[in-house]
Amino acid sequence: MNPNITNTSQSLIINSYYGYSCNNKNRLQKNREIEQKYSANKLMSTTKSISEILNTKILHTSQHSFEPSGTSLSSIIESDNVIFGSSSIAHLKESHISFHSYFENSINNLIILRLELHVSSCSRKCVYAVLNDLIENSLFNNYDAITLDFFHRGINLEKIEADKQILSLFLQKHHIEFNMIANDSFESFKHYKLIKKEEKIKIPELNDYLYDYLV
Repeated sequence: MNPNITNTSQSLIINSYYGYSCNNKNRLQKNREIEQKYSANKLMSTTKSISEILNTKILHTSQHSFEPSGTSLSSIIESDNVIFGSSSIAHLKESHISFHSYFENSINNLIILRLELHVSSCSRKCVYAVLNDLIENSLFNNYDAITLDFFHRGINLEKIEADKQILSLFLQKHHIEFNMIANDSFESFKHYKLIKKEEKIKIPELNDYLYDYLV
């Protein structure tokens, strides 16, 4: 019988960035509104959707909300194909998913939210499958910038390769509104940085921070 897991692991780290205008008087209230929009429960809903796509079963979940803002959620799962997501840290039987939210509040009149999703799996199902769901997710897909980091590690005796078609379609859907920087010369590591074109970013002050400081 061909097992569902392999001796290698694929990992996909997705960081998405969202800009919000504010002032000194309403910054705290604005943080609370953003926190409510991207609450642990809503991020967990996204995680469950990812889990279903990757044919995984959630065994246990815990979550924590930080003051004044920030969410952490962890889950334990098992599955046939193994991959799963959570809103800050998730440990799986054969893989893990973590979902974190971070708030940048040190910039005048601007809040930048960063959502960080980690998916790591030794399943035969490619971690790029996550992108199909996220691109249709209205909670997630209104970002001003996004970075993707892919890693493939282990002794690849079976010559398992990532499904590049899923990634190609995702990048093609972004080429009109986003500028892209790619480092994809290695099969075992790929990095993509996509930032909205300056005329597409609704908050002018956000341009400089995304184009000059995004790593």
